[in-house]
Amino acid sequence: MKKLLFLLIIMFTLPHPATAQDDLPAWCVSVWYPSSDADGGYESILANADLIDEVNAFWYTPAPDGSLIVLPDAENADELREWREAGLTVIPSIFGSVPDVIGEALRDTHIRAIVDTVLRMDYDGIDIDYEGFPASTREDFVLFITGLSDALHAENKLLSVTVHAKTDEGIWEGARAQDWTRLMPPADIFRIMTYDYTNRNEDPGPISPPAWVLDVLAYAESINPDLSKVRMGIHFYGYSWLRGKAPATTVAYAGIQNYIASFNLEVQRDADDMEAYIDFKVTGLPRQVVYFADPIGLGYKLGLVRQQFPTLGGISIWGIGGEHPELWDVIRENMTGCV
Repeated sequence: MKKLLFLLIIMFTLPHPATAQDDLPAWCVSVWYPSSDADGGYESILANADLIDEVNAFWYTPAPDGSLIVLPDAENADELREWREAGLTVIPSIFGSVPDVIGEALRDTHIRAIVDTVLRMDYDGIDIDYEGFPASTREDFVLFITGLSDALHAENKLLSVTVHAKTDEGIWEGARAQDWTRLMPPADIFRIMTYDYTNRNEDPGPISPPAWVLDVLAYAESINPDLSKVRMGIHFYGYSWLRGKAPATTVAYAGIQNYIASFNLEVQRDADDMEAYIDFKVTGLPRQVVYFADPIGLGYKLGLVRQQFPTLGGISIWGIGGEHPELWDVIRENMTGCV
């Protein structure tokens, strides 16, 4: 009876799929790489190259003098060749958490270093993923992004800006440091990290509940009704809370599947967010609570987003490598590809 009730809930709460392929949105699909400790991320890209439009390789981080540090295994010639032969756009990511490089003293030096790297490697552009800056850097970040946009556009290159998710300006400093009103216009692609609603340092909970995602996108739409340059962040990973307490550890579905199969565990989900989780205690093992991405949860969320935000430009995926293989099928069923 319980299983029958659950199936009925799914039947009547999941948005109905489009009846024709032409009804599906033209969403661009990008992947951050590497974005999982599990193996298989590179293979996932090649196996789904027909669906993926863009790769954002984490290959750089700022140096204290404004130059760029090339990370280990970066600028991989074999990977670049494979991606380009598959027709993928290559826009590597620069990850940073030290704000000095966007200040007045180093800003121009940093911009020049980025542009020189893009030209040297013949990338299609660059993705800026600068996280956790103090709110006092809000103006500096705008000036940096505006200057970098001008410099890249002069070379016919693209600028992507990755930002923290938020539903207003009155939240933590890292999000307040990012002025969406002034950052959206100079960016060609605007990625919002709509995951980690419950992060690893909090008590167990959904990683990306749809109601929150819709609120974040609504806030972006209030700033610019045309969301064509906006990419919604999608998580392919899970979090496991040992004994139900923080901090959680990041887990791939491949490991979660072993738990489910080995101990005959039932996947649960709340009707309001449909995100999969397991809460179990096996004799001899401590309790674990695991929230993770699965096809039902992803399909439910994408259906809602399709209905409410038809101008959305696409999705950016975090956590490839060891992911549930059917997640890719759900994406195929919900979009026609980038235009």
